[in-house]
Amino acid sequence: MSAPPLLGPPRVRFGVDPSAPIGGAWYPYTLHLADELPGLLAAARSQIGDVTGMDVNWTSFRRIPGLDSPDSPMTPPLITLTAGGVDVTLLVIPPRTASSLAAILLRQASNTVAPDSQLHSLEFRRGERILELAARSLASPKS
Repeated sequence: MSAPPLLGPPRVRFGVDPSAPIGGAWYPYTLHLADELPGLLAAARSQIGDVTGMDVNWTSFRRIPGLDSPDSPMTPPLITLTAGGVDVTLLVIPPRTASSLAAILLRQASNTVAPDSQLHSLEFRRGERILELAARSLASPKS
């Protein structure tokens, strides 16, 4: 049995305000989230403390297309991490998403200032719409 390949550092960014509706974003390398979860949790530990709980809003991550796909779900995938009694919700960017949009979403979700040249791009506006959908899904009552 061989060890899983090293994918690289976790692509996750936490925002300055973890209590914001969307407190950051995670861009996994593959659809095998279980393989990448230890990296996410290690990154979370350094930002928000030891994670004691986790909740996701999807049933099958493998079926979610890229967020730039016409078939993208109306509710973007989210993961909520609980650490120290605080919930931090991250947008989960499916690996099928174009890296240019993913990079913008990582910056937008973490409230990191984007270069001025990107503020008027189609990708930037698409990212804003995706984050608005994500925040709206959190605000809607659960059934």
